[in-house]
Amino acid sequence: MKTRLTPLLWLTLVLFPTARCTFAQPASALPAARAAQAAETERKHAFELSRQAIALLERHDLEGAQAKLGEALAILPDKAVWHYNLACILAASGKRSDALDSLERATECGFTDFTHLESDPDLKSLRELPRYQKLIARKDEIRHHAAERAMAELEQRFGKGYLYEVDEERKLIFATNTDRATLDALKSWLESQTRSQCEQLFTHKPDEFIRVVLPSPADYRKLVKRPGVLGMYEDETRTLLAQRLGQVMTHEFTHALHSADQRSLGQEHPIWLREGLAAMYEAADFEDEVLTPHDNFRLGFVQSAARRQTLIPLEKLLRTTQQDFIAGPNLAYGESSSLMLYLFEQKQLRKFYEAYTATYALDPSGQTALESVTGMNLPELQRAWVAWMLPRSAPALNAGPGGVYLGVHFTTANDGLKIGLVLPGGPAAKAGLKTGDVIVAMGDREIRDYQSLAPLLASHKPGDEVKVKIRRGQKYEEVPVILGQR
Repeated sequence: MKTRLTPLLWLTLVLFPTARCTFAQPASALPAARAAQAAETERKHAFELSRQAIALLERHDLEGAQAKLGEALAILPDKAVWHYNLACILAASGKRSDALDSLERATECGFTDFTHLESDPDLKSLRELPRYQKLIARKDEIRHHAAERAMAELEQRFGKGYLYEVDEERKLIFATNTDRATLDALKSWLESQTRSQCEQLFTHKPDEFIRVVLPSPADYRKLVKRPGVLGMYEDETRTLLAQRLGQVMTHEFTHALHSADQRSLGQEHPIWLREGLAAMYEAADFEDEVLTPHDNFRLGFVQSAARRQTLIPLEKLLRTTQQDFIAGPNLAYGESSSLMLYLFEQKQLRKFYEAYTATYALDPSGQTALESVTGMNLPELQRAWVAWMLPRSAPALNAGPGGVYLGVHFTTANDGLKIGLVLPGGPAAKAGLKTGDVIVAMGDREIRDYQSLAPLLASHKPGDEVKVKIRRGQKYEEVPVILGQR
């Protein structure tokens, strides 16, 4: 039974917030608030029941697992994954007609991972049945209707002012508060990212639609209350939410591709590997059509920890819980991504990933695969990685004293770097840049965030002329700017 599809509850709460009771409500609002609180309590209870069902499955208690999932579905009857898991339980129990009922219900609720469905050994007893074969024959129709339903849900949620689009070939659904040129650029990047990462690492492309949501800054603030969270991917609903384009989008879409691979493999990889791969690709750029990773902005934190001898030992990192991992994100994310980049530059990353997925059942931590591929035990690997990592140049976060500057201050935008203030007499002012302009590229490189802009600026010297591509309202233009000196 596939237990990897259980949801991360806090992400569900962030993406789909519910009403909460507050102390200063008028009396008329209390009944509604109490009803919402009761509904939220029931929803959490349903998720707890689904977790109990998985625990019972691990003890091979099919009857108990069936009962728990039935209770959960009585509360939340539209959870596609739960219907699918119930179908697997019923099929394993010899209840083939009931299993097909649940399988059909799963597809009605949006389950479209037919690649997995058709290869799942739990459903083997159903494959000879005409009713199962009829369901498989309808998979393109089911996928199409699922995509239409998902887009309608997004349109209802975000309303006018967004662009909505379904790409059935690439299994992507877009809801973006951008113009057409930006959406087209995003589609092109994600298509290239999918092709490159699947050639490099992931052998199974997504077989279910991924919702890619790029909201307005105001909508993002409503959706995400947790400070410092710039994006997230929730695998249960196949929803990617990003505050902006650039490194955040690349990071989260790596999660989406990796999750699809895990589902097809029947595996749930540890957080150090999931976040290590996603963070490694953050600062990646295409070189000869290959998405090539580079050091990200966290390298400085990792180097500082190495010099203070406060790095996380690899043996501990490989077994860190999600809660502990995100408690110290700069070091945990930085160390994991740097280790992945080390393997990439040693031409060992693909070998490691293949070895890891092959030995997952024996050692899900990854230690066995790391030691086998590198030929080193973990302490030796840590020493080799640190020796490689310490001399590297961390991406510049600013140009430093005497370095170049544009003469602008930035504010929030989702498609690039929006100019909030142009300093009088500065390079940007002399070039004619204005407050409200959005920088989207410099030279031949797309620039959507400050983490990408700062290292590029630092690679120039005062007096250099750079071509800055901006969006001004609905129009795009390229402006030559002569960089100044701080």
